[in-house]
Amino acid sequence: MPLLGHALRLLRSPLDYLQSLRGLGDIVQIRVGPSPLYVVTSSECIHEVLVTHAESFERGRIFDKAAAAIGKGLIISNGAFHRRQRKLLQPGFHRARIHGYMETIHRQVDAQIAGWSPGAHLSLREEMQRLTLNAVTGTLFGANTEARIAAEIGDYIDAANSWVGFHTLLSGRFFEMLPIPINQAFVRKKARFNEIIAAYIEARRADGRDQGDLLSALLASQDDETGQGMSDEQLRMEISGLFVAGSETTATALTWLFHEVGRHPEVEARLHAEVDAELGGRPVTPEDLPRLQYLQNVISETLRRHSPIWVLTRRTTRAVELAGTHLPAGAEVIISPMMVHRDPRLHPEPLRFDPDRWLPERMQKIPRHAFIPFGDGKHKCIGDVFARTEMVIAVATIAARWRLVPVPGHRVREVPRAVLRPNQVLMTAVPRSSTPAS
Repeated sequence: MPLLGHALRLLRSPLDYLQSLRGLGDIVQIRVGPSPLYVVTSSECIHEVLVTHAESFERGRIFDKAAAAIGKGLIISNGAFHRRQRKLLQPGFHRARIHGYMETIHRQVDAQIAGWSPGAHLSLREEMQRLTLNAVTGTLFGANTEARIAAEIGDYIDAANSWVGFHTLLSGRFFEMLPIPINQAFVRKKARFNEIIAAYIEARRADGRDQGDLLSALLASQDDETGQGMSDEQLRMEISGLFVAGSETTATALTWLFHEVGRHPEVEARLHAEVDAELGGRPVTPEDLPRLQYLQNVISETLRRHSPIWVLTRRTTRAVELAGTHLPAGAEVIISPMMVHRDPRLHPEPLRFDPDRWLPERMQKIPRHAFIPFGDGKHKCIGDVFARTEMVIAVATIAARWRLVPVPGHRVREVPRAVLRPNQVLMTAVPRSSTPAS
């Protein structure tokens, strides 16, 4: 369309529109307004952008707006600064450290589901958002963090996600300065969030002890070359990014997982059987993680079928030749993991929920770069192991006690926003003790 280009089609049904481009070439140029966008459609070319030629790309348009909202932390930054910050954050995500967070996560899941009652209709997306937010808050600040603090942080995350989504479409400082409700709410809630984080940083610096939480790890981390740690302001930006990246994405994945398990009785039965046999009602330990293989497969299939991170942007830092296409410096590139995860050449019957496609003998047929729920290359999500561990604990704890049964007649559909979330998932909580053994 004149002036708008392909913007209306992209906004009206972005997933369908992007999928429709697959047969038009490895790289397809579209227009949003006067500017061209290059959509990378093949797994091989996506791998080149994220890994092989990663030094020729930086984060793109979506991340520019996110930086204005949460600051230039690890999930936003580029180049040497990104490498420095990743090294400073990495100790907090070592496997041994993550294993130390498991008790806190389990305690938060226990507290959440203790409020469920038999036959209650649950808004599962809201339940999972509260669960993961409490788990991330407890992991960062300690298990005894007050519930009201997590709630206020949740308000900020909601406001930040809405603000970024709104202003990614309406680019320009003019729109950010307008006294409209979305801007006013964001400014107010961001100020309160900054107060909360500043208070925790100040108290923990004064205490000086490693309390086993993620904030302690971030405070102790030092640059190998300079011996310096992060300033309070940089810590605040990193914590902000961890909350935004670490709560809603995992909550969305868990919501999709229970939706699919509820729709597939055979998957539910096998999941319950494994949880019962391996755990017998006790909490998940680090040694259990590799033994809960079917649960891990269910998680992988959920992340493939319903990737929460459904779109990534990149911008060329220099001219690049890719699949016979010349990308000039400054070109905006769109990558969608969904283009890979729903490619029938890589994943037969891609819309079918099939955890067995992750059995060892079948996984051998899947190219390594055909599964990228956490991205790939130098910008791959630093919290991928943490997220999967949190999901294992949540699913095993819930599945040991409850069946979540879809409410008849309720239609679930995909809503592509900052994450690919469902519109709403209504499920009935049924105690497993009141149902036949799985």
